[in-house]
Amino acid sequence: MTKWPHDDTVRTRVVSGFLFLRLLCPAILNPKSFNLISETPTEVASRTLKLVAKSLQNLANLVEFGAKESFMEAINPFIVRNRQRMVMFLDELSNVHDRPLSSDMSPVDTSRDLGNIHQICSSHAHDLLNLNPKQFPSVKKLITVTDMLTKHKQHYLGNL
Repeated sequence: MTKWPHDDTVRTRVVSGFLFLRLLCPAILNPKSFNLISETPTEVASRTLKLVAKSLQNLANLVEFGAKESFMEAINPFIVRNRQRMVMFLDELSNVHDRPLSSDMSPVDTSRDLGNIHQICSSHAHDLLNLNPKQFPSVKKLITVTDMLTKHKQHYLGNL
């Protein structure tokens, strides 16, 4: 921060550079390499993933598309609408509270964990549908996200 004392976005840009440039966007571009899917995406799916990654990277960098990629300027309203949400997300992500180190902590594989959660939710979708939404208000979102991810997975695997 001493190198850029008047730039309030330095911390945000550092976190977004690491998270999106080095982790999330590469996973979007190469989902098979990150064990997110088992088959290589089709050419059309790869192009779509590339456009999604470009859009997400620009949002993470807090910049709009310009003349260099004028065909992507249609995404600019989305970037403008979500810029502050991205800043809040990245700031929250970078505010890590100290916690004691534990010798019995195992390494974390977030993508595998999220895949396992999706598999569990998919295999218990019927049970989730039978839950009382008043007692479990988030269940509707969980079902919607599970269905959406299942459809995306089927699409990219060519099952749709």
